[in-house]
Amino acid sequence: MELINGNNYGPMTRYSDAYIFLVMDALERNKRMSRKGLVDETGLGEGSIRGMLKVLKDWKWIEVKQTGVSITEFGRKSFHGFGMRYVDIFNDKYAVGKYQQGIMVEGVADKVTNGMAQRDIAIRNGAEGAVIFVMRDGRIIFPKDWDIDERDPRFAKKIRDTGMKEGDALVIVDSNDADVARAVAAAVGLVMR
Repeated sequence: MELINGNNYGPMTRYSDAYIFLVMDALERNKRMSRKGLVDETGLGEGSIRGMLKVLKDWKWIEVKQTGVSITEFGRKSFHGFGMRYVDIFNDKYAVGKYQQGIMVEGVADKVTNGMAQRDIAIRNGAEGAVIFVMRDGRIIFPKDWDIDERDPRFAKKIRDTGMKEGDALVIVDSNDADVARAVAAAVGLVMR
């Protein structure tokens, strides 16, 4: 999935589609935010946030008022159309970074073979690594065939508690920087869409 392409929004885009997801997630959770709040939440610079807000406003995904930035109903529907959401889950048995960010991606389990492609995307985007779990035939699998329900039932329960459904994939990105973990999780999820 690619949202930003070309140079329609300035001399050079300084953010990726993953940051659009990150900003929309922040607005969905917080309802209304200042530009400064978005800078703090995403780790992007003021100029990048300003440029991104222009894009999102042009798309009619957000409203910008003196009282702050808020998501529109169209923006909310578009955001939910990504078919992915952040989940808070941590397990140092599978991922090693100081910070871990999970992202649930709906209906893409069949696209996952052994998880190496997703891990490689995460590393290329600045993470320490990534691990992926899928739900197939009602079982949580660490691809290719490691049955988490059988081998690690406590962690399988934690994964199920995130709301994972049949055909979903859970990616856990690890990094030594929390902002990087969140952005890279979104980047991996978007590539899987």
